[in-house]
Amino acid sequence: MIEVAQLARDEGIVLRTQDHAETDRIAVVLTPNHGRLDLLAKGARRMEQAAGAALDVLNVVKIIYYRRRSGLHLLKEVELVRTFPGIRSDLDRATTALGGIEWALALIPTEAPDERVHRLTVEFLTALDAGHPPRVLALGYVLRLLAVAGHRPHLDGCLSCGAQDGLTWSPERGGLLCRPCGGSGEAVSPRVWRTLGAIARLPLPALARLRVEETDLERGEALVRGFREAQLRR
Repeated sequence: MIEVAQLARDEGIVLRTQDHAETDRIAVVLTPNHGRLDLLAKGARRMEQAAGAALDVLNVVKIIYYRRRSGLHLLKEVELVRTFPGIRSDLDRATTALGGIEWALALIPTEAPDERVHRLTVEFLTALDAGHPPRVLALGYVLRLLAVAGHRPHLDGCLSCGAQDGLTWSPERGGLLCRPCGGSGEAVSPRVWRTLGAIARLPLPALARLRVEETDLERGEALVRGFREAQLRR
């Protein structure tokens, strides 16, 4: 039976691109209505093709494409909607944005529509573009991504008994765990886990007003990286 491709349209953020064949390009686009899409853009690497420029990573684009039941969807048209010049003109912000996108690629499966992921990513890039502190913003973004992906770390006392003292970091178990309840990981000071909790709760734009000690930020980043690795191994 010949497959009849369905024409669809959406708007999304370009997360990744890679060259394919001689003139084609594969683009991964995060959309609100169809989730994460893998699209084949035929001829996009030719200089005269506007799609080549529109499909730069971090661009917001409107797309019209043919949906296939298997393999790559086929891009028909693409229109550039928005870039983030404040990110592109600053190396630290660009590095932070790309690092956040790598988290999205690791945590969000293809073809799993969830408008929250798209909205969160737009909010992250918008705040970063506006000049908000990049590292705190990135930590807030990845904590929310973990939650949306079903890996929310427990940051409000011991996950077993609710104790507030003597807490350790137990990523395989889901977050904070006191030693009497079996916690055997790294000890976490109250200031660090409460800071992480505040970063996870506050709206992303409000994180610009949060004052975080450098040592606490570094510790929090390390804990969250270890948490992701442990959760993805499960």
